[in-house]
Amino acid sequence: MSHITEKLAEFIFEELPPPEMAEARRHVAECAYCREQLARFEQTLAMLKAAPDLEPPRDIVFEFDKPVMTRLWRWFPAVAALAAILLVTIALAGRVHIQWRDSQVTIAFGQNIPAVDPNQAALTAEIQRLQGHLAYLEDRQQRVESDTMATVSQIQLLARGQRTPPGD
Repeated sequence: MSHITEKLAEFIFEELPPPEMAEARRHVAECAYCREQLARFEQTLAMLKAAPDLEPPRDIVFEFDKPVMTRLWRWFPAVAALAAILLVTIALAGRVHIQWRDSQVTIAFGQNIPAVDPNQAALTAEIQRLQGHLAYLEDRQQRVESDTMATVSQIQLLARGQRTPPGD
């Protein structure tokens, strides 16, 4: 049997089924660790039984005894002040325009948000695609020019009768 530390309370109060109780008694008789744990548990239990029942002091006020509304009213001044600040900010800023477009929120104070032509989004996407393609072509052109210059250098060396080592 493994240690009975998980079942100490049931063992002490004899709440284990009879076969388990007999096996636990045999185990405790053989296992020093479980005897020590049993002694500690019994000592703690004895101390708890010996301790007097005390009444809590009368000057303790438990928060859960207060009505919920009383606790909520404590926040009212702060919420009212925040609402007032928000209203003043909106009034000073003028008209507020909020627009949702292309998974983005645009907030404009005191001005209108220009309307977007639906074709403009497609044109913008096409321009971005072409810019990416152009960047690729420019990079490719630089590599071709570099390779061409290397080839020209090798041809000039060969023309002079000088050879470059293989692999260069």
